[in-house]
Amino acid sequence: MDTASLRIVTLFLLAACVSLYIYTNRQQDFYDQHSKPAIFEILKEVSTWKTEALQKHLSSEAQKTLTEQQLEQLLEHYRQFGQLVSIDELTFSRLASALSLIGQNRINYQGEATFSQTKAHINITLTANDDGYKIYNLTITR
Repeated sequence: MDTASLRIVTLFLLAACVSLYIYTNRQQDFYDQHSKPAIFEILKEVSTWKTEALQKHLSSEAQKTLTEQQLEQLLEHYRQFGQLVSIDELTFSRLASALSLIGQNRINYQGEATFSQTKAHINITLTANDDGYKIYNLTITR
């Protein structure tokens, strides 16, 4: 590969990286305003750890993958955390945002939350639809 070709490829890759950064920055600004408040409301309701509350907020893809038994096991595990008190910090995932360009549109946040029994790390992936936001994936760990 000659020097001119290498420069063109380098400029192309640099432009792609800058474009991705700008795109994910705009996504973060938008979702920080719209989905962060929704995440708190969703988790507040879901943290009653009742089947109906969780199912109401699950995306159709998530509902298709969980059996009734798995859902009960999941809720039983999460009951140990208690009711959500506050979300201390949420960090937007630029990687999930960038991958949404080539796949399904998913919004991912991770951070720390305080529940009535303990503090925990949360990782939540949402899908946006006409009804607002639905949970695609939720992980809560100590």
